[in-house]
Amino acid sequence: MDHWKSSRRGLLSRAALLSAAALSLVGKPAQAKDETESTLKVGKTSKNAAIVLAFCKAGEDRQLETQMSYIAPDSTYRNMPDVPMFTGDKQIRALLKSYLDMSEKTEINVLRIAEAGDGVVLTERVDRFWTKGKWIDCPVMGAAVVKNGKIMEWRDYYDNLLIAAQMKGV
Repeated sequence: MDHWKSSRRGLLSRAALLSAAALSLVGKPAQAKDETESTLKVGKTSKNAAIVLAFCKAGEDRQLETQMSYIAPDSTYRNMPDVPMFTGDKQIRALLKSYLDMSEKTEINVLRIAEAGDGVVLTERVDRFWTKGKWIDCPVMGAAVVKNGKIMEWRDYYDNLLIAAQMKGV
């Protein structure tokens, strides 16, 4: 037994066993993800995360008025790579409507959602827009500040060059 603990071969053997044990856990993150997804589906999220998910679902369903019901009148919406910040529900409505006008179908796939300690809801998403016979995929990292049941700030971070490359010929 002492030989197992102190020899080089013993150390390598323990390392191999630990590596094998770690490799056996490779399936665990997917399993945990599945549990998270099912938890999200049954509504075991924070109130703020539930509001953000409902906003995204309304966007996918192309229901502008439902989306707007989650936006505070004095809210701000910013697509971070772009210059203008949209302030107030009228400007935000016009922005969201422009997404509907430019596409025939929408998919908003929320890959992950988390709430920071200060109540900011973070989403990793792929927003997809069917336009002129093809999907435009926009991988997005979003941050939403929710207060009193309304979205006060919405910020999306994405790569404009990726979108532009997909828009060629559209």
